[in-house]
Amino acid sequence: MLLAAIDRGREDELIWLLRHRTRRRIILAIGDAGRISATALRDSLKISTGSLYYNLRQLKGLVEQDKDRNYTLTEDGLRVYKALKERGDVSADVLRPRSQSKAATILGNIFFPLWLYTPIYESVGVRVSLPLLSFALSAVLLIYTKTYPLLLHFYNSSPNPILITLRLGLNIVILYLLITVLSIIFSGVLWSRGEGESLAERLRSQGFGALGDEIRFMLSTVVAILPLMLFPAILSLDKLFKLQLIPEPGTPAYYQVRDAFLIIAQGVSLPFLAALTAYGRRLNASTAALITLVVFFISHTIFQIIIVG
Repeated sequence: MLLAAIDRGREDELIWLLRHRTRRRIILAIGDAGRISATALRDSLKISTGSLYYNLRQLKGLVEQDKDRNYTLTEDGLRVYKALKERGDVSADVLRPRSQSKAATILGNIFFPLWLYTPIYESVGVRVSLPLLSFALSAVLLIYTKTYPLLLHFYNSSPNPILITLRLGLNIVILYLLITVLSIIFSGVLWSRGEGESLAERLRSQGFGALGDEIRFMLSTVVAILPLMLFPAILSLDKLFKLQLIPEPGTPAYYQVRDAFLIIAQGVSLPFLAALTAYGRRLNASTAALITLVVFFISHTIFQIIIVG
C-alpha cells in the first residue's frame, strides 16, 4: 500500500496535494461515481481538460484507470475518500504509517510545521487574526529596537515608526515574490510538458495563481517570519530590563554576540519558511528546504554587500 510505505517527504507532498480544492473534488467525484470517464469528470467539475489531466497526474497512487479508461480510486484513494466524506478534510494522521512513533511525529511537527498553515488557509477568522497579530508584534519590536528586516537579516533604521512598518511590509512582499519565483524554477514547470496543459497553467500551479491562494500565501508569510523576530525581541528585552546580554556597541564582542543571536533567530525561522513553501507552493519537503536555503544565501549575500562591502 502506498500510504503504508510513504516516507516523510511523500507524506508532506500528499498533504498539500489533498489540501488543493480541485484535487479533493476529483477524489470525491470519482468516489461518488465509483468509476467515471475523463469527459464526464471534467464536465461535472467544470474545469479545463488541461487542469483535469494535470491534477489527475498529481493524484497518481490514489487514482487509476481501468481497462475501459475510466477513472477509479485505488485502495489508498478510497481511504482518503472516506476521510473526506466523514471529516471534510484529510490530516496527516490519515496518511501517516501506523508504525510511526509518537516521538517521530512530534519532531516532524516541530521541525516541519505544516500544521501551522492549515487553519490560515481554511479558516477566514484565523487567516485575518493570526497574520494581523504577527505583523503588529513584529512592527512593535522593530520600532522599539530601531531596526528593519531585509529578507532574513536586520539593519539599523531611523526612529520613524511609519518607515519601519512600511519596510516590514515591503520585506513580506519581497519574500513572497522570491519564494514564488524560486518555486517556479525549482519545480521544473518551466521545461516540463503536460498533456493538454499550457505554460500559463503550469506556472499557475506553482505560483501567481488564483488571487485567493496568493493572498493566503502572503498572509502566511507574515506568520512564517514571526520566529525571525526573536532577534529584535532579545534586543528589546536586553534594552528594557538592562540585562546586559549584548556588550557595548562597537566592540568586537558586540558583533559576535549580536550575530550569534541573529543566527539563532534565523535557525528557528527556516523550518517555518520551508513548511510554508511546501504547503503554499505545493512542493515536497526537500525542494522546499532547498528553496529556503537559497533565500538564506541571497539574504546573506546582500547583507555582506551592504554591511561589509
